[in-house]
Amino acid sequence: MTLKLLIADVDGTMVTRDKLLTARTCDAVARLRDRGILFTLTSGRPPRGMAGLVAPLKLTAPLAAFNGGVYVKPDLTTVLAQRTLPPAIARQAVDFMLQAGLDVWVYQGAEWFLRAPNAFRVAREQSNVGFDPVVIADLHGVLDAAIKLVGVSEDKERVARCEAELALRLGTEASAARSTPYYVDVTHPEANKGMVVREAARLLGLPLEQIAAIGDMANDLPMLNTAGMGIAMGNASPEVQRFARHVTRTNDEEGFAHAVDTFILGQPPLARTKLGLPPRARACLFGLDGVLTQTASLHARAWKQLCDYYLRQRARSSGQPFIPFDLVRDYSRFFDGKPPLEGLHAFIDARGIALPEGTVHALNDRKSELLTELLQQERVETYEGTVRYVQAARAMGLKTAVVSASRHGAGMLQSAGLLDLFDARLDATMPPELYLAAARALGVDTEETVVFEDTPASVAAARDAHFAYVIGVDRLGQPAELRRHGADLVVADPAALLGQEEAP
Repeated sequence: MTLKLLIADVDGTMVTRDKLLTARTCDAVARLRDRGILFTLTSGRPPRGMAGLVAPLKLTAPLAAFNGGVYVKPDLTTVLAQRTLPPAIARQAVDFMLQAGLDVWVYQGAEWFLRAPNAFRVAREQSNVGFDPVVIADLHGVLDAAIKLVGVSEDKERVARCEAELALRLGTEASAARSTPYYVDVTHPEANKGMVVREAARLLGLPLEQIAAIGDMANDLPMLNTAGMGIAMGNASPEVQRFARHVTRTNDEEGFAHAVDTFILGQPPLARTKLGLPPRARACLFGLDGVLTQTASLHARAWKQLCDYYLRQRARSSGQPFIPFDLVRDYSRFFDGKPPLEGLHAFIDARGIALPEGTVHALNDRKSELLTELLQQERVETYEGTVRYVQAARAMGLKTAVVSASRHGAGMLQSAGLLDLFDARLDATMPPELYLAAARALGVDTEETVVFEDTPASVAAARDAHFAYVIGVDRLGQPAELRRHGADLVVADPAALLGQEEAP
């Protein structure tokens, strides 16, 4: 689905460590606008703290200040939606943070209140937001309609402990999350960046799938997970990067502009090659079973031979009836698309059988031997559409690799006559992170690599590894499931992509 809106965090994302908005960042926003894609900001800053960004970015869409505590028009004064903290909850949070040794700031309306004007980070915050705080002795007097509270300390571990404790104490009454290692923000429970995305969808009449979000901190995770596409900055923590769809460069390496050019404007259908891929693609990784070869029937028959032999022997020794392995139902339920040991455990559990782990492994090894025998006796059938696509990709100069969770990848390719069609081959006898290892073997980055897979688990693994584009190959009539697990595009066969070039 075509993206219609990009929502960006400010500090750590749109601006450098020195709080500078670069010319390339402004140009990237202009390119979004030229393509008809809306752009807006969200920040823990108050509305006035984003005043220096509105004009250079030529913003027209509503902005979310205070991490979603207030939505305003670009004039920064017209309030479209606002969520304030209940006074009793605000007092509880303020008292706890003060007792924990944190300085506390209160944002109410257009004002910023604090007790110590020379305390840690006050001068930096003044520079960031562009206005001065109001100094008062008792913060309790400005908690009737507080939009955000901030606990501040140069002791990062203390801030982290305070965040965890506040989350327990406040429960569902308020949200507590670090916006930087030195700040813990307390806001209305619905004033979080996940709600920022939902509110933007409501105000602009867009489905969540048409919204992308980019950020760097843990408090950005709700919006990265809620939006149709989440992008983490290169300066984000490993936790944030792990949950994002894509990872760009750091904020000091023009990471925002790189993300726009690579992940937003480079996405089909805005620009595609004759292979139906983003122009940046330099390599394709193909799953083996179900994408390239039709080996499910061979696996099913090997499992049936193994399980029937064992079940027959067990029935004879126990005097119980022999119930054979169902080639269709048992294979699809327990084994198809799953690691072999996992499937075998599930099958014997369903039959009420308890076996020592050594016996389970011995059975799995025997199944592998049976599959090898079948491969020697029969030729593996291929999906001809995928074979044509691989040939076309190679003819266009793209590198190709095949990835298989099976130990029999080489045997299957040899049986199918496809060994010479790939620059690299990786299977279960090689490194555990097969997709990443395949990209390394081809000498390409993940942001230049497209993955073709047919199971939801494989699609999710490719997405978690941050590959540029993941194509779900739907052999079983489950397009929605493949999309839900992270497929950017779902096709019945890769050959459907050939000749799909569109003008940018």
